[in-house]
Amino acid sequence: MHIAVCDDNVADRKQMERLLGRASDRRTSTTGVLYIDSYGNVDAVMRSPMLYDAFFIDMTSGPVNGFELARKLIDAGSTAPIILCTSTIDYRAVIEAAMAEVPEDAVELSNHSILRQQLHSQILYLDKPIKVAELDQRLDHAIACKAAAVPTIELRGEHETYYVHEDEIMYARKNAQYAHVTLTDNREVDILTTMANLFSQIKGFTHFIPVSEHTLINITFIKKISFFKLHMKDGHSFTVAPVELSKAKTAYEKYKTESL
Repeated sequence: MHIAVCDDNVADRKQMERLLGRASDRRTSTTGVLYIDSYGNVDAVMRSPMLYDAFFIDMTSGPVNGFELARKLIDAGSTAPIILCTSTIDYRAVIEAAMAEVPEDAVELSNHSILRQQLHSQILYLDKPIKVAELDQRLDHAIACKAAAVPTIELRGEHETYYVHEDEIMYARKNAQYAHVTLTDNREVDILTTMANLFSQIKGFTHFIPVSEHTLINITFIKKISFFKLHMKDGHSFTVAPVELSKAKTAYEKYKTESL
């Protein structure tokens, strides 16, 4: 499991590294090694937040505090547990106050409402000075979350990176130097990769099949199969060679059988 420690107090950061290192030694033969990266500023950890299975955060002296960093991580798409380590900032009180700013019937997808949705499943607390037993409880929770997590697929565009689940991708097609990906909820994105690389990236997922060297589809979004054509649920159709059409039909029939 990969853990990020984010603390702008050097002494506290080093202490957390030591505690996690000892926890890793204790867990080597049971839950496995803990790989720990340590950061003292927000920009550094935000370069690659999706690498981590858990975050231990206490940022108190910079322009972005631990609560605001948690918001950034959630907005970036991280679903890993975020453990806010309470020292000079009472994160429990800060988050309760932030949540109170948004009415319960609010429909706007704001940072506040996202945090409200994630509060019980993603944000936890750990008081300083840190007790080993409490640290172990947070680690057990993070390990359980990792085991239950649904794998995501990284779609890296020119300006944004998206992390989506398997059945958010309906199909993808070559578009000049990009792969054009059609997602659910009327979303589309051009990603900076070749179709060959995209095939390789998603080969471990069971719902994708290539129907040509330039196109892949998600079989869960097939509406029907006719002579030389695959008809998708969004109304789009693909003309497919007989051999690939036969493969698609076999995969689709298997999926329908297993779904019963």
